[in-house]
Amino acid sequence: MPRPTLHSTDAILDSARELLLEQGAASATIEAIASASGAPTGSIYHRFGSRDAMLARLWIRAVRRSQEDFLAACAARDPRLAVLGAARSIIEFCRNHPADARLLVSLRREDLIQATEDDGLKAELEELNRPVEEAVVDLARRLFGSARRRKLDRTLLATFDLPYGAARRYLIMGTPLPGHLEADVEAAVKAVIELP
Repeated sequence: MPRPTLHSTDAILDSARELLLEQGAASATIEAIASASGAPTGSIYHRFGSRDAMLARLWIRAVRRSQEDFLAACAARDPRLAVLGAARSIIEFCRNHPADARLLVSLRREDLIQATEDDGLKAELEELNRPVEEAVVDLARRLFGSARRRKLDRTLLATFDLPYGAARRYLIMGTPLPGHLEADVEAAVKAVIELP
């Protein structure tokens, strides 16, 4: 019978995220994460291989969490409701998972790709946004009848840029999102998709 895992992967990643957000990326060393999580350093190296791989896994986890409701919203039958739902899902993600949302505005995927030496992990990072890209292209076609650059840009602005842009300032400051943000973002999204 295998021994039970004393320190879950999520608990270790949560400790790494907390260190990174509170003290900066340089502070998130394997030793500091081991101390914060209570997990032995050997266990962390065995699980992740390196600090850079662990940070990449942390970022991937946050991205996947953010994508779940976004993709579900994009699948709505009515494309206007899909756009509004997708934008709303980002605000809700930022409100309900502020640490993950702060992480996503604090780290760049390109930096994580350059830092990792694991080809499989690099490929996963490179392909991570593919489902969202495909959903937005499909949404542009359903909404505007075309996924040409201008229509695609408008769809990205409505579903992604506006909600993240509206939340970004609060995420960076580490303050809760104001209650009116959803209504404001919804009004802005409607203005974008209703442009002639």
